[in-house]
This record gives sequence, structure tokens and C-alpha cells, in this order.
Amino acid sequence: MRPGSVLRWLPKHLATFASANARQTRNCTPSIFYRRPGASAFVIFLFLYLALIRYCSYAYYRDPTSAFFDPVRGYQRIYSLERKDEAEEFIMRANSSESAQVTPKDIKMCVGIATVGREQEQYVRATVGSLLDGLTVEEREEIYLNILIAHTAPHVHPIYGEEWLHHVSEKVLLYDVSQKQFNDLLNWEKDKDYRKKAIFDYSFLLQSCLNTGAQWIAMIEDDTLAVTGWYPRAIEALEMADDKYPIGGKHTDWLYLRLFFTEEFLGWNSEEWLSYLTASIGVVGMTAVMGLLVRQFVFYKTITNTFITVTCLLCAPACVGLYFLAGRISMRPLSPGVYEMPRFGCCAQGFVFSREMAPRVVNRLATIREGFVDQIIEAWANEANLVRWVVIPSLLQHIGGKSSKGDDFGDASKFHMAVAEKIWNFGFELYDNRYL
Repeated sequence: MRPGSVLRWLPKHLATFASANARQTRNCTPSIFYRRPGASAFVIFLFLYLALIRYCSYAYYRDPTSAFFDPVRGYQRIYSLERKDEAEEFIMRANSSESAQVTPKDIKMCVGIATVGREQEQYVRATVGSLLDGLTVEEREEIYLNILIAHTAPHVHPIYGEEWLHHVSEKVLLYDVSQKQFNDLLNWEKDKDYRKKAIFDYSFLLQSCLNTGAQWIAMIEDDTLAVTGWYPRAIEALEMADDKYPIGGKHTDWLYLRLFFTEEFLGWNSEEWLSYLTASIGVVGMTAVMGLLVRQFVFYKTITNTFITVTCLLCAPACVGLYFLAGRISMRPLSPGVYEMPRFGCCAQGFVFSREMAPRVVNRLATIREGFVDQIIEAWANEANLVRWVVIPSLLQHIGGKSSKGDDFGDASKFHMAVAEKIWNFGFELYDNRYL
């Protein structure tokens, strides 16, 4: 064959091959994309569904109500580490005798903290530091800080002899009680009856704050951390709550404003199963209606009865299931504001009572000597139909790794964590000092 004939032969046969391949492609295409469009749609749905699962595992690992929750990353401390450093620096400065002490002038809020000595870390230093660090002079003058050393022998508490305690607090409260009450305290300490003693301490401190004449009384636990700017946010939230339900007004009284909550109990709770079922059935029904309407006007040959059936019985339930698996906090994010929280609020890390309501709390606790303080208060609120408010996002974080009341590991513990460690607000860690 001549060299020139090779060049003429090659394009000719390549063209013939390309033409045959094109005919084959045209013959195959209808069988995949036109003759079985339903199967193609379900394949696309499967890929999209797997992609959504992947996205959920990436985006919702901090949601404790989600099936994609990752405790290793979810409980990671971010903002609280930075805030704790700031709080401890404040206490170090306050430990100096040269630290200026602000005298309250127009007391608007009494902050009560009952603290007990712990075997390891004394969280109360960070608690007090975070509550005071960042306050303006005017804000500090409105706060009366009342710290109860909750020991019959106060020198047992490691902070009792530290200078900062007397520099920053308006009152270091000790047990000034009758001999009978003091003996009860001694027996509770000896028997490690933490619950009875905790109820007494709460009432005792609450009454002491009442005596200051403050309009608002904040009861803060000694293993919490406050966000920068917590005080003006709390005052604003209290005023909003009081505007909606004025204490002593015609409407139902409100009991407290919650400064801390944990999202763990705000998931798809079984008490609301009927609403979830109704909504799920509604989604499946709407899917069927949409399929019939689209078939009526557009894809009347493509959308068959089998297609609609499989979509309603397989695809729609799968999407509904993924919605619930993604978690309530992720699917229904908590918007900033003040809201009623009559259920699922935990725990007693930070309550603010009005001056009008606090005496009723003291009287209630005096009649019940068994149980946890927050459970007693919640039970009473349910009986008396009292409104309970929460400010979102949380103004406090629980940083205690071990409970001062015992029972660190029990039925409520999981992820190889103590019960106290799981009392956590995940949204708190998303605070950013640049925007506070």
C-alpha cells in the first residue's frame, strides 16, 4: 500500500466506526433515560440521600438530639476555655490588695453563690471571675455579690483564706443559725446527706439575698461560667418576661428566668409523638398529591402509579426518617430570645427570681426536705401553673466535672462521662468574643 493510500484509508474507516458507535449509543440511551425514567430517578434519589447522610454527619455532630452526634467533638470546649482564662486572670488581679473594690449604690440584683470545697479543682474561682469580669462600673454598682461558704467549719473550704474572696464580694455568708439548725447541718455533713443540706443552703442564701432589698435574685451554682456581658442580657430578658406576665398581675405569675439549660432533653420527646406522627403522615400525603398533580399536567407518561407508590412508601418515609435522625436542635434551631420552658429544662445552674416570688420559693423549700432543689421547684411550678422563662442562647455554662453531691456515675451517665460532665450547653461554646 502506498503511503498516501494509508492516509486516505484511515479517515474512512474511522468515520465508519464512529457512525456505528453513534447508532449504538442512540439505541442504548432511550433504554436507560427514556424507557425507564423512574428507575433513573430512584438512582439519583439514592445518591442524593447518601450525600445528605454524609452532610449530616459533618454538620450535626454537636447536636445531642441527633443520631449523628459525636461526643468527642460535641463536648469539646471552645469558648469556655477562653472565658475561663479571662475569669482566672480577673481573680489573680483581685487577689492583690491594691485591687479596687466597687461599692454597690443602687442594688438591682443580688447574686447568690453557695460553694463547697471540692477534692480537686475549685470551680468557684472561675464562676465568680466570669460573673464580674467585663462589667462596667455602673453595672457592678447594681450587683450585690453574696457568697455562702457552705461548711459548718468554713476554713475547710480552700478559698476561705484567699484575699480575693473578700475583695470582690459584698458579703461572705457563714451559718448564723440556731443551735438546732447548726446541729442538723453537722449531722448532714457527717452522714453526707447532700440533698437535705442543699435545700437548706438554697433557702438560707435566698433569704439572705432577699434581705438586701434587690429587685432580682440570681442563684448561681459554684461550678458555672458566665458569658461576657451576661448581666445586661439577663436584665433585658427579665424586663421582657415581666412585661409579658407582670408579677402579681391579672395573668399567671412567672417563677424564674433560667440562665442555663442543656439541649440534651430538647429532642424529639415521646410526649409529643402524636404531632410527629401527624406531620409525617401529612408529608407522605402531600407527596402523593404532588405526584398526581405533576402527572396530570406534565409527565403523564413518566409518573406511573408504581412510581407514586414507591415514592410515597419508600422515598418520603426515608426523608422523614432522616429529618428526625438529624436532630431537633439542628432541624428547628433555637432562635435568640426569651421563651417559656415549662418542660425539659435542666438544671439549677442559674435561676433568677423576682423579689416578689423569692419568699414563696423559700416557703416552699421549707415544707419539703427531700429531693433536689430544681425538682422541688419544677414540681411546685407544675402544681401552681407558674410560667418559667429561659433566655436563649444560654448565659451560663456548666464546667463541673464532678458533682459535689455524689452520684457521678449512674443510669444517666453515658459516653464514659460522669453525669455532671453531661450537664452541658452546646450552644454556649459557639460564643465569639469578637461579637460580644
